[in-house]
Amino acid sequence: MDTKLKNRHKLAVALIIIIILLSSCIMIGQYGQSYDESRKTEERVKEEYLQSEDFLNLFLKSSYVLYNIEEAGNFQDSSLDEDYPSLTEYFKEIYPYTEYQVQDGSGKVIGKSLTGTSEELKEADLDKYAIGIVISYDKNGTATVKTVTGDYRDGQMTELKRLISSPDSDNMYSDYAMEYNVEELSRPADRTYTYVMTKQNVNDYLEESLSYYGFAPDAIVYGISVLILLMCLAAVYFPSRPSFHTGDEMIFHAPLEAAVGVPLVAFCAIMANVDAILGRRKGIPDMRDFMLWAMFFASVYWGACCLRQIKKMGIREYVKEKVLVLQLWHGAKGLLERAWGWCKEKINKLYRSMDEIDFNDRNNKIIIKIVVANFIILLVLCSLWLFGIIGLIVYSILLFVVLRKYFNDLKDKYALLLEATNKIAEGNLDTEIEGDLGVFSPFRTEIEKIQNGFKMAVNEEVKSQKMKTELITNVSHDLKTPLTAIITYVNLLKEEEDEDKRKSYIQVLEQKSNRLKVLIEDLFEISKASSENVTLDLVNVDIVNLFKQVKLELEDKSEEAGLEFRCSYPEEKLVLRLDSQKTYRIFENLLVNIVKYALPHTRVYIELVQEGEDAVVRMKNISAAELDFNPEEITDRFVRGDASRNTEGSGLGLAIAKSFTELQGGRLRIETEADLYKAEIRWKM
Repeated sequence: MDTKLKNRHKLAVALIIIIILLSSCIMIGQYGQSYDESRKTEERVKEEYLQSEDFLNLFLKSSYVLYNIEEAGNFQDSSLDEDYPSLTEYFKEIYPYTEYQVQDGSGKVIGKSLTGTSEELKEADLDKYAIGIVISYDKNGTATVKTVTGDYRDGQMTELKRLISSPDSDNMYSDYAMEYNVEELSRPADRTYTYVMTKQNVNDYLEESLSYYGFAPDAIVYGISVLILLMCLAAVYFPSRPSFHTGDEMIFHAPLEAAVGVPLVAFCAIMANVDAILGRRKGIPDMRDFMLWAMFFASVYWGACCLRQIKKMGIREYVKEKVLVLQLWHGAKGLLERAWGWCKEKINKLYRSMDEIDFNDRNNKIIIKIVVANFIILLVLCSLWLFGIIGLIVYSILLFVVLRKYFNDLKDKYALLLEATNKIAEGNLDTEIEGDLGVFSPFRTEIEKIQNGFKMAVNEEVKSQKMKTELITNVSHDLKTPLTAIITYVNLLKEEEDEDKRKSYIQVLEQKSNRLKVLIEDLFEISKASSENVTLDLVNVDIVNLFKQVKLELEDKSEEAGLEFRCSYPEEKLVLRLDSQKTYRIFENLLVNIVKYALPHTRVYIELVQEGEDAVVRMKNISAAELDFNPEEITDRFVRGDASRNTEGSGLGLAIAKSFTELQGGRLRIETEADLYKAEIRWKM
């Protein structure tokens, strides 16, 4: 079995090598066609550029430069190159490859850069050059193209005439004058400029200035695209075959940066130098070209196999283990955190050292040090003045007295502040700080805040203790009542022989047991809600339909109480993200509370509405008993509107409703007005 697996693995490796070598052969087979296409493109680009505005404008701009150099005497004496480098850039770009001649209005040669023995370049001599251009300016500075020779004379003549006759031709130089403030520079007048370029100079200039290298012929582009896709498909196919046993070798576990960077750099290098590669042997490949493409396609296959690990490891695990940048960032982040921790520790240490200054014990020492330092400074400044020494002594004494008084004043104010804080610490929360505290005045307000906070905490604690006492009393009473009844009826049941009465006793026992069960369940609910140990199952709830369901289930009790419900519902649904069971319990408790305490044969008003961003539920009814309780306390545990406790109830209904409402981000508010009882719930939509 192992031998078979090894043979299959060798077969896979052989197939991969064959695909890479075959792809290399296909690429070098495109060299001849691609080389011819590249040369044609190169010649077309050269031809288009030599007839373009960019190229021909160099001669027009150079005329301006030559004219101003002529007025300055020579190029070295002129300030053009130093003051206006952007202006002379045109002239410098073409100067090494161009020979020129300047003639005045009478035809006399007044400047040239021509080589050879000829004193003057005639128009008949222009045919010896690859490019010949003669531009003449009259006394008014109007330019005229007199002669253009060379292989591209028709196109160049047409473009030069267009440039000269364009609306901007009269202001050809105004942009530079405006930008560099060189209005004093002159435009050519009464001059003729002759420019010539040999074929070799034209080729040298184009090679230096024109960027056509790196152009990839279509055959190369299409071929390399298809073969890269083939390499990627092979990188997916071979590892997917378990029998080939390939794709998991260590070589294919490179980091993301290498897997992407190596093929990408190789691709960019080839595409940037494709013209040089094709032109090295004029489209005839050799072994070096074959090896170049083999190495490139091998890198593509290798990179694709490395990236295949994403599927195997998962994106999160791959990023965590194979992205070097992320790992380096974690290392740098840890280093920065340690450096920041060290700096923070030193800063805190320096800050704590400032806290060690004791105003009570070290006042005099600090004052003396300040005085001594000040004395030394003034002594140095006044050492050359005889009477300055006496004045310095008097100054030092006065400074000591002033500082001493200032520090003593601080000490007294600090003692006053300390006395007040000690009284508060002893429990006297009504302590008032009398007198001016100076620099410590801001502490007065802060101490008053602390006093108010302590008072609120004490009041809350007193209230909590009171509630605990009432809790024990109420729980004892509410548990004792049904429990006593259960014990009584159990004893009666033991002695009773009449079957009808026994059934009646059992029915009472069931009723009291259920009452006890409900009370205990309410105790558990309010306990969990108060500790926020409640798990909410949030879903989209239409509170209108939910309320209708609760009201329908309590219809019998409402009719027994003789209550008439007047309900107002919105036309659209009110859908909120709530726990349906907890919300059902809220509505149930509020409606049960209304049925229990409302004045019989009265109307109950219910309103569900959307107000702005809030969903609002309002309930109003007339109470049967006088509403003499505090609305803010009625939602506390075991607080009942029926103070005599004649009606059944645990006093937990509204407390549970309030807790469940607040747990779901809402607010329950109870209000009373005479005998009118109002409950309102608000939830954010």
